Amino acid sequence: MTSLAKGRLILYGRGLIAEEYCRYLEGRGRGGEIAAFAVTNLKGQGETYCGRPCMEIGEALAKFPEAEVTLALQEKYHREVLELLKGLGVIPKEIIGLHRMAELLGDQGIREISAACPELTVSRNPYDYSMLKIVDKAHPERRFTFYPMTQVPLPPEELEKLRHIVKIFSLEGKVDREAVGEVLFIAMATSQKDAVVSQDTLPAYVHSVLGGAVRYTGPRSGEIYYDDEHTDNISAYNNLYSELTVAHWLWQKAPKANYLGLCHYRRHFVLTEELKKKLAAGTVDVLLTAPRLTFPSVHTYFAELPVTTMDEIDFQVMLDFIEKADSELAEFARDYLEKQIHFPNNMLIAKREIYLAYCRFMFGVLRGMQRKYDGAGIKRLDRYLGYVGELLTTVYFAYHCDRWRTEYIDYQLLKEI
Repeated sequence: MTSLAKGRLILYGRGLIAEEYCRYLEGRGRGGEIAAFAVTNLKGQGETYCGRPCMEIGEALAKFPEAEVTLALQEKYHREVLELLKGLGVIPKEIIGLHRMAELLGDQGIREISAACPELTVSRNPYDYSMLKIVDKAHPERRFTFYPMTQVPLPPEELEKLRHIVKIFSLEGKVDREAVGEVLFIAMATSQKDAVVSQDTLPAYVHSVLGGAVRYTGPRSGEIYYDDEHTDNISAYNNLYSELTVAHWLWQKAPKANYLGLCHYRRHFVLTEELKKKLAAGTVDVLLTAPRLTFPSVHTYFAELPVTTMDEIDFQVMLDFIEKADSELAEFARDYLEKQIHFPNNMLIAKREIYLAYCRFMFGVLRGMQRKYDGAGIKRLDRYLGYVGELLTTVYFAYHCDRWRTEYIDYQLLKEI
């Protein structure tokens, strides 16, 4: 392949990583190098992307014979695409996945936030390579995660807002409670489509639950659970609910444990010895993932940016169903979601009665939305209800924080192999 002397580059990918790499190059004055985006099969996705042509890879190579190819897509697709390119006699110039994209934008975020906010310590999150860790130097208990994808660079007004949020944010429970025994059941959501990850033996309190099990035709193992094991299951809608079909199983089956929780096959709680002691003594009620700073607002991030599959209509329908359940909570949600903090991934650990009450609220809204759309014959994109669930998780625990002693827990993001 020739060099980029003529400013020609084909980005192989159509999605968040490709879009962010395009934005990254544009921020460095290199946007003119991108001739086109390419995919394996266009399948009616549209012939433009990010203001540039988008075409199948064979057509792109024919139209831009001088161009080099850079992969910009999730790691789990790299092997397949590299084989395809090899067959076309092409060796990619660069291979960009989530890990590399997070490194590039993470480096930029560390530089820019550190310079603008010297009172904050900004570093890589030791548990999740896609996140940064932001800590108030004067109050190290105020710690946040920050997703550089789509968030970097932040304009000056958002940087100032970040400083203010870190300075004032607090979510502390106020009620003392009786001690309970050390019994913990964490459901680990898995699926048939999971990528292969590096993983040691699971702790005894983590239990695999197969999401979308109703479509699983293989032999069933007694060592794992299946999300279709109860009568009123939503296993068939795993494509819409993602890990929340496993949360629904946990709600309905509710193993006899003092604490219930949900994690993902790639995201595992970092349960420190200190937290284990608190669980054993019953001196904590809720463990939420470290609050994530999200700009320009949680509402905009989820309903408008290309990081979720929900949209503005979903957001408003969600608020309507919250209103039906609890008008005061709905008023709180409208205000809170215009701010910049959410609790990601539907991951949490809570005392049994708290987790079950949370699920009653959340699935009341989610099932209501699904039935409304089904009744109107409206088809929605995969995973949209999983993203709505993240907003419901956020507002539910932020609204009720006065009732419970709440602390934060990190999670480890495992790399694909």
